[in-house]
Amino acid sequence: MKSSKQKSLKILVLGKPNVGKSTLINYFIGEKVSIVSRKAQTTRQNITAIMTEGLNQITFIDTPGLNSTKKNVSIKETFRSSVISTDLLVYVVDDRKISRFFENELKKELHGSHLQFSKKILVINKIDKINKGELLEITRETYKKIEFDETFFISLKKGYGTIELGNWLKNQLIERNWEFKQNEKSNFGKEQFLCELTREQILHNFHEEIPYNLEVVMDYIRPGGGNSLKIYQTILLTKGSYKPIILGKKGNGIKNLSQKTRLEMEKFLKKKVHLFLNLKINRG
Repeated sequence: MKSSKQKSLKILVLGKPNVGKSTLINYFIGEKVSIVSRKAQTTRQNITAIMTEGLNQITFIDTPGLNSTKKNVSIKETFRSSVISTDLLVYVVDDRKISRFFENELKKELHGSHLQFSKKILVINKIDKINKGELLEITRETYKKIEFDETFFISLKKGYGTIELGNWLKNQLIERNWEFKQNEKSNFGKEQFLCELTREQILHNFHEEIPYNLEVVMDYIRPGGGNSLKIYQTILLTKGSYKPIILGKKGNGIKNLSQKTRLEMEKFLKKKVHLFLNLKINRG
């Protein structure tokens, strides 16, 4: 007989930059709730993403990409800013060797942290790019540092292993009241996420030239004709030299940026969007 009571699970997702944490969460939520970029440190703050199906609710905490202690964002800050009541740790790695040498610091934080996980799982992403021998080596080297309860081999791009991972997570659900409402998908408000969509496209289109920590602010949203929306945003730049980069020759750069961002906004809002972007130098 099936239980008629609510069940939930809270998962902390950790991993080096660009291993696929945000893509993994977006996959399970079924829509974009965390932005994705090739650029390290794309996610600037913890994002809570919520997946609710029937009586089951799984919450993912998407963290800033783990970085070395020489960088601005460290694993310690990630742990300190995370919720104490997290049930599971999901550690994501990929085919890059750099992922293998970070586990020492993670191991120290796991032993010294007040965070207690019922289980820790290792998720190796991008297995379509890894040969079998290398896959075994990645697993072996990671287990030398941290003992995981389960390991999953997936490819988000190809869809390998994602059903098995999803089924396993559902089997870990705990009978208790939900923390979030049924229709909530993220701790990000709509306006904040629309700004994040613009930021994502800037990082995609101007990968090397523009720093990850730029800010986009919402000026206002107005109704347009035929159930459309007019969205006005300002991109705050820390240096005047960034402005001509985004503008591009004859304004083609910002025109292309606006078109791509508008399409992402229309997918998210499910309606026609007219986007107006303004550039402002804000040296702080």
